[in-house]
Amino acid sequence: MNQAKNEQEMFQEFADFVETEQVAPGKQLDKSVLGRVRNDLQPAWWKVYGKITLVEVTAGLATLTICPQFGLGFGQHKQFLHALHSSTSPAVFYLLCGLFFVTLGAILGGLILNRAEILAVGNKKYPYFSVYSILAYILLIALSPEVFVVSSLVWVLGALLGNLLGFSMIIRLRQATT
Repeated sequence: MNQAKNEQEMFQEFADFVETEQVAPGKQLDKSVLGRVRNDLQPAWWKVYGKITLVEVTAGLATLTICPQFGLGFGQHKQFLHALHSSTSPAVFYLLCGLFFVTLGAILGGLILNRAEILAVGNKKYPYFSVYSILAYILLIALSPEVFVVSSLVWVLGALLGNLLGFSMIIRLRQATT
């Protein structure tokens, strides 16, 4: 009995709602909602690139913990990396090093950006990742006395490939699953 009364009250409230006159929102509310939607669909470029740069730098610093070059590493992996460095050509080693150093950041960057931010990046990812890779390389050169500039220039190529491949792979995976 009580359930039926509640259903009747809910139906009556709904009927009253449907019969009320429509009230148009004010211009200020319209303007506010449209502005919020525009900001959500077209995020500011500096926010998007700031977000991805913060993720890339953080991931890059994390990958430095296993790089024997800076003495930040933990554990016994240094012998392995030194052996790898001495057994491969410098160009191959630096290419793989650059690839490894930035791929984690590119993958995480692709994961944290929302759909609108990914669209905002679009084809601008090529110049962004190029500049990021060059700046990271210059910073590594400045921090490390062990790096030979000429033989390690392929690091930039590895970093650029790591950024583009990691970011593009994640974006395609995200698009395939949505």
